[in-house]
Amino acid sequence: MITLFQFPPALKVPNPSPFCLKVETFLRLTGLEYQVKSVANPGKGPKGKLPFIKLDDEVIADSAIILRTLDQRLALGLDNHLDAAGRGRALAITRLCDEHLAPLMVYFRWIDEAGWNELRPVFFDRLPWPLRALLPKLVRGKIHKSLLAQGLARHSRDELLAFAREDLQALSDLLGAAPYFGGLQPCSADASAYGVLANLILSSLNNPLSQLAREYPVLVAYCERLRDKFWA
Repeated sequence: MITLFQFPPALKVPNPSPFCLKVETFLRLTGLEYQVKSVANPGKGPKGKLPFIKLDDEVIADSAIILRTLDQRLALGLDNHLDAAGRGRALAITRLCDEHLAPLMVYFRWIDEAGWNELRPVFFDRLPWPLRALLPKLVRGKIHKSLLAQGLARHSRDELLAFAREDLQALSDLLGAAPYFGGLQPCSADASAYGVLANLILSSLNNPLSQLAREYPVLVAYCERLRDKFWA
């Protein structure tokens, strides 16, 4: 049995973390049976973050390692219909979503003032005093420090939106008229793509990056299609 440890659902999407949603989407794309345990504190994860899984008695952390391990151990073959170029393309899409678009999403939720003013009450207003006063500043500061080290937080808002527009246009062009990034069948890249795109397009947030993502009808239709087929 696979047990998935992740944040509780929020923001009208199955998970507010693109990486948690990535792993659960992968489990649904492959038809694996699993159970979910909600964890509010990412520090309880074996690498200090979520998600992680327990496969039988083994704990496996990091979304990329989780997907790779499940594929290898269980011979899932989600990408078997792809040729070598298709597998390379799937990996490039995954890296774009995980390593660039997802951090941009984090910035526009937690650091950009408009996004922060919208997000903070959702995640912190139910906390008891004084946690309600102290914790948001601590978490936001930690995220800002991480994004500064990564480099994104050193750019202006307009520069970051320009990066995001390039990412979204590339994903729209790569998907084209196909139902999935794997073509007529889903592939591993669809787990990463849905994880971040659903958090931008289908979530209840209306920050500048979500507004931008909703301008791409191909990506909107993609999110709605996967939601209806795998999350209904």
